[in-house]
Amino acid sequence: MWFALALGAALAQSVQLAVIKGRARHLHPFVIMLWAQSLALGAWVAATWLQGDSFTAPWRLGGWVVAAIGFALAMNYLLTRASAGGDISLVAPVLAVSPIVAIAPDWLFTETLPHGIGWVGVGITVLGTISLSLDRSRGFALRRLLAREDTLCALGAAVAFGCLSAVDRRVTIAVGVPGYLTAIYVCQVPLTAALLRLRRPGAPAGPRSRRDVATLLLHGALALASTAMQLTAVTLAPVSYVNSVRQMSSVFTVLIGRVLFDEPGLSGRLAGALLMGLGAACLLFAR
Repeated sequence: MWFALALGAALAQSVQLAVIKGRARHLHPFVIMLWAQSLALGAWVAATWLQGDSFTAPWRLGGWVVAAIGFALAMNYLLTRASAGGDISLVAPVLAVSPIVAIAPDWLFTETLPHGIGWVGVGITVLGTISLSLDRSRGFALRRLLAREDTLCALGAAVAFGCLSAVDRRVTIAVGVPGYLTAIYVCQVPLTAALLRLRRPGAPAGPRSRRDVATLLLHGALALASTAMQLTAVTLAPVSYVNSVRQMSSVFTVLIGRVLFDEPGLSGRLAGALLMGLGAACLLFAR
């Protein structure tokens, strides 16, 4: 079950990146984030109420909730900025470091580590996703890669995502997914709105056309689905496993980037997809 949920989250994330690049590059990242967070807040308040979960229970772990808010805000902003202005078939592979980042905090917070062949699966998956960003004609040039703004934003998002996933696992095991996410979004919505006003005083916080409304609703729905599947998965398996499978989004994103935006490197990057499939198989056998 955890594998299917993580794979579903990967697919939803890939489509999210494509929606931002194809339809929302003219919108400020905070506008995109605010709409997604507002939609998620309504959905998780309803889910918490329908399931009879406590709205106050997550605040018994208030420090963890505050940490999650910070990590989520950083991750969403950096990923949105990278997707809107960069090459999505490069942005997604750079997120490959998140399973490695998640190992240490996951062990610290929940005393959970990969075991046996699971370590092999994490390593192979990371190698596969990184290889998706290689240029066959010029090889892997770290300096050139790190000179790109989209790479740096994606790398920062990966670090934030890895830490956030470990915090998510710690809190959701204790209080459940709906109540935890309600607490997160109750704080995130006004915080993002305030940041938008500070960065763009006097600018409209909403879309200017029906097309923009449809784009923001689609992106918000995909973000909601991806988050729900991701957090349910991390209650069932170690974060490094879930994040490794979620990096299959790189495969989907490379293909989408090629088909929709004519981005380069399809043939070379498919080799990375094979490595990722092998890594995912290792993770399944490790369970």
